[in-house]
Amino acid sequence: MSKVFRIDPENPSAEVINLAATVLRGGGIVVFPTETVYGIGASAHSCFGPQEIFDIKVRPLEKPLPWLVEDDDVLLDKYGVEVPDYAHKLAKAFWPGALTIVVKASELVGKDFRADDGTVALRSPDHEVIMELIQASGGPIIATSANTSGQPAPGVFSDVEERIIAAADVVLDGGETEHKQASTVVDCTGQEPRIIREGAIPSDSILLAAVGVA
Repeated sequence: MSKVFRIDPENPSAEVINLAATVLRGGGIVVFPTETVYGIGASAHSCFGPQEIFDIKVRPLEKPLPWLVEDDDVLLDKYGVEVPDYAHKLAKAFWPGALTIVVKASELVGKDFRADDGTVALRSPDHEVIMELIQASGGPIIATSANTSGQPAPGVFSDVEERIIAAADVVLDGGETEHKQASTVVDCTGQEPRIIREGAIPSDSILLAAVGVA
């Protein structure tokens, strides 16, 4: 049986979502569309560690995997500690959306899932497929773009490498993504936001929202 399933990004099949969620709960690997680029991920709760995704991507171990979470800025305080007020402003302004927020990790984030500096990156995607996967699998999904590290992140399913597809347990083909570029990443561990990577959301929009000017 094929492990690649065509899925409607706006009205995903409940049967396919439940199948992928079952794989995630069992510690498996799923490739899926988001509004930015295609991602490859595993459940943050059932996975023993992110090592398999690192191996598939040939990703350096010092580059931690972001967590995809539901649309609620309260989760910043669940999975983070000492979260500044401006981080909540950013989440309220841009979640769900193409913004990844880096905060100091709480004890709920295992050591294998943290960066060397004790942080975790959180994002709430603006995409029905991944949001339903998060809910159906029972919690956050650790994920990164579905490409070999250093290669372009795929914005359309046809650009996902055959090697990546072969390594995953279930693959969801949602066609073309909205932005076709990665999320903007903001370090929110200091007194002011620091742009780590500019992506789908411009830096100036983020800096304005951080001070309450959206």
